[in-house]
Amino acid sequence: MLRYQSRRHRYLMDESEQALSDAADGSSQRVGRIARHIISDSKSHRLWESRHADLLLPVAEQNRRAPQIFALRDIKVRLVHRRALIKHIRQHGIVGEKRDRLLRAFHGPMDTTNAILAEHRDYTLAVSSRVSTDRLIEVMHDSVSVRLLTEYQSLYEKYFELYCYVVICRDSCLADATKVEMLGMKRRAVQMLKRIRTECPDDGYPSFDRQALLARSGRYPVLDYMVV
Repeated sequence: MLRYQSRRHRYLMDESEQALSDAADGSSQRVGRIARHIISDSKSHRLWESRHADLLLPVAEQNRRAPQIFALRDIKVRLVHRRALIKHIRQHGIVGEKRDRLLRAFHGPMDTTNAILAEHRDYTLAVSSRVSTDRLIEVMHDSVSVRLLTEYQSLYEKYFELYCYVVICRDSCLADATKVEMLGMKRRAVQMLKRIRTECPDDGYPSFDRQALLARSGRYPVLDYMVV
């Protein structure tokens, strides 16, 4: 059984597990299927639990709301990056030699079968952690985070699509022209990232610890959730 670093760490993981369970019961077909696999497969669940606990440790180490939210935002950004490659391959139906070139750009000379398996594993773990992190941000009532992170994901996906095009493009003139647009999109994503790391959360709500206390007492007035 995983050992948590603090009571707050355990509360965060309890809420994350509940979010994953809810996703298995009622999310979209793909997310629900991934959540059910993580829950039902003991090996996958242990790996998810360990990695997700590591992701949440910086949140658990903070005892005030704003630093907790900034740490949650950082997790969300990392999960956007982790999901990007498989999401791009699926959305654009990239197969064969193009897919192999793309995988080599991220994994070097690794066997492409091993590379795609590693990416798919990381993708499923990232999707599961995203479900749980979304719940934690919802619990913290920070609409600022939701807005900033939604904008960042859109910008990053556009940048990533251009980057992947440059990687697999055989026409050097087209690749060079695309690089200009790609770098412009990257600058916009970096600017948004700076806002994510500095823009203050909504005021007027308590820290995660206070949210947990209210939930355990049965007096949680806004959101119907339990962390223990």
